[in-house]
Amino acid sequence: MTAAHAREAEAEGRAPGERSWYCWAYNTIGAALGVITAPLWGAYVALSPKYRANFAARMGRGLAALEKRLAARPNIWIHAVSVGEFNLAFTVLQRLRPCYPRHQFVVTVTTLTGFALARERLAPGDVLLYFPFEWWHVMRRAVRAVRPQLAIIVETEIWPNFIYNLSRDRVPCILVNGRISAKSFRRYRLVKPFMRDILSRFARFNMQTTLDAERIIALGAPPERVQVTGNIKFDAARIVAHPAPDAALAAEIGLPPGTPVFLAAALDKTGCEDAVMLDVWERVRQRVADAALIIVPRHPERGDGIAALVASRGYVPRRRSLREQFTSPRSEVFILDTIGELGRFYTLARAAFVGKSMFPPGGGQNMLEPVGLGVPTLYGPYTANFRGIADVLVEHGGALLVRTPEELAAALIDLWSAPERAAQLAARGQDFIRSQQGALQANLDAITALLPPGDKE
Repeated sequence: MTAAHAREAEAEGRAPGERSWYCWAYNTIGAALGVITAPLWGAYVALSPKYRANFAARMGRGLAALEKRLAARPNIWIHAVSVGEFNLAFTVLQRLRPCYPRHQFVVTVTTLTGFALARERLAPGDVLLYFPFEWWHVMRRAVRAVRPQLAIIVETEIWPNFIYNLSRDRVPCILVNGRISAKSFRRYRLVKPFMRDILSRFARFNMQTTLDAERIIALGAPPERVQVTGNIKFDAARIVAHPAPDAALAAEIGLPPGTPVFLAAALDKTGCEDAVMLDVWERVRQRVADAALIIVPRHPERGDGIAALVASRGYVPRRRSLREQFTSPRSEVFILDTIGELGRFYTLARAAFVGKSMFPPGGGQNMLEPVGLGVPTLYGPYTANFRGIADVLVEHGGALLVRTPEELAAALIDLWSAPERAAQLAARGQDFIRSQQGALQANLDAITALLPPGDKE
């Protein structure tokens, strides 16, 4: 906590780092509800593989073994929820690394997929942990073990006990690439006094849009600590000037050269979009007989279910997790049920649909990745999580919005029958990304202002 923030805390009637009445009430009520609902959540954890797999780690198991390593160097803690947030966090981390050569970066994630990707991409000197459960004693132990000099939260992961513990230890905390969805805003407004107490403990809020900034100020964030810095996703997007298929990958999966590929990416975990993509592919094949389909579920563990669906429709599923190959793309569907390979597979696509967007409530997934790679990109109307990107990208002619499966099939046929139109769509998309870049540097400036490089060892 900076001296200015300490003075502000005292002006608000609390000592710097002091636990507030709200903190006490939050944990008292939470503990009571935890005891009452223990049989329910205990059974849920026991029966859910994804929660059972990291339950011990999120309870703090393994921290003792890392104590010497965590104490050896000063730490910067970066928290990201899952794959999308980690990709942004990694972009920030890579730019921060040269600024803080004496520090080590402690990265926390919540999901199994996020952990798998982070373990693959982080440097050997970085520390990767599961984010602790939101229980006071668990979070207290984790913050004490890490002893960060700075905490960076990517997007909007506001966990009260994390913030309270950072505040108690006078650790500055910054929100980068912040956003507040309409749904979250309505929910947070119900406990506005509580939110004001939590938000007063942040050192800085770097928000994606003016609307995000207005919302977080309305919830109680000190206006002087809020700034609009844009969206780091634009800076994180890799732009390929001369798009070309990854020939080595195509050979590896047995894809014949020149095959027109429809790639349906990041499909919703409900499975509603899976059958639709098969329907669309069948429609497209009436005009483009050799079209191939690659399905990419947002959650790789859904590979079994998608394979069963594909087989029930009379096609042969080919799965990346099993190292299977195409033998006859006309009668097979390839399922990319692994982590960290989507970028390479996008290069094989003649067009890509970005899922979790066809049906409500949707939310959308990252459409900038295929656009940056020069792939003609389409998505549905339910993209609230990418407000300020999805709609404006379409307005600039850089992507196509399709509202129904029939529209999607017609748009694919149209793009494939007019290659120059598809190329123009891809080029406009890349130009739009370039025009929006700059948020990364603004966030880096804010971070280094809170922890000047070289000031602390």
